[in-house]
Amino acid sequence: MNRLRLYRIALGRKSPTPLGAFVRGLAAGAIGAGAQSLFFAATRRWAPTPTKLPRHLRKPEQKAQSESSEQTVARRTVEGLMKRGPLEEAQKARAGTAVHYIFGALWGGVYALCRESFRTSPTLFGATVWAASDNLLLPAFRVAAWPQHYSLEEHHYALQAHLAYGLATASAYALLRDLGPVPLKLVPALLGLQAWAYWLRTPPMRLIARKRPLPQRFLASAVQRSALA
Repeated sequence: MNRLRLYRIALGRKSPTPLGAFVRGLAAGAIGAGAQSLFFAATRRWAPTPTKLPRHLRKPEQKAQSESSEQTVARRTVEGLMKRGPLEEAQKARAGTAVHYIFGALWGGVYALCRESFRTSPTLFGATVWAASDNLLLPAFRVAAWPQHYSLEEHHYALQAHLAYGLATASAYALLRDLGPVPLKLVPALLGLQAWAYWLRTPPMRLIARKRPLPQRFLASAVQRSALA
């Protein structure tokens, strides 16, 4: 990383503006959230057994007992704040995933602003996100119980997941910062590729695809598989 910093200084590249840093931080935080999801998937078999909380410490809604924290936040936002729904299970799962990545992206923006203001440790950042999120914000909104009601094994596992998030976010931000705005220019193209891939999966497009020549059908299938991978 020191070589990249010296390379940037040699080229006379200035530090990003606060807005530029925040946008890069959003992208880095989303990447960090993805890394945390991979951590959970890779360590699922070693995850501690969740503590069985008494009724008065659980989420107040009956339907929330089988939901993850992200799904509860998504359902309360859509059904309570926006007065829409009710959400089906598949919609709730997708909305919970969206909440996970949005929350990670916002914390990434905070990291970027702190990183441009003072020396910021990735592990300390991850631990701060864990302390502020799992032990303060979630209990305050009755999405989880207060930290003293959980076992040390659960806290240790959650802290490790947030350390993975902090390291991944810091690494992604350092890469985006040193490479400049070029990676950010690819975001619209990637979003367009995703939209095209989903459009190809609709029934009208599938019907049209059957009438296309074989090379075009192969190209459309390859694009769809790569975009949805």
